Amino acid sequence: MSTRPKRPPEYLKHCHCNFNVSNTSSRVKYPLNSVLSYDKLSPSYKAFVMSISSHVEPNTYSEVVKYDCWRKAI
Repeated sequence: MSTRPKRPPEYLKHCHCNFNVSNTSSRVKYPLNSVLSYDKLSPSYKAFVMSISSHVEPNTYSEVVKYDCWRKAI
């Protein structure tokens, strides 16, 4: 078994991937896809909602220094 950290592909980094998959990771204690659906939203409103609710959490120092709020945190 691999010990490498598992992450979604880079092109999905701004997506809420755990909303769209039925087999969510065991790390997600209460997956939102069990109570929340974006299926009825128009494509443009769905894109808007996803853009304002995305949260970027850097994994490396080189990613941290790109964001002022994270630089202040360290």
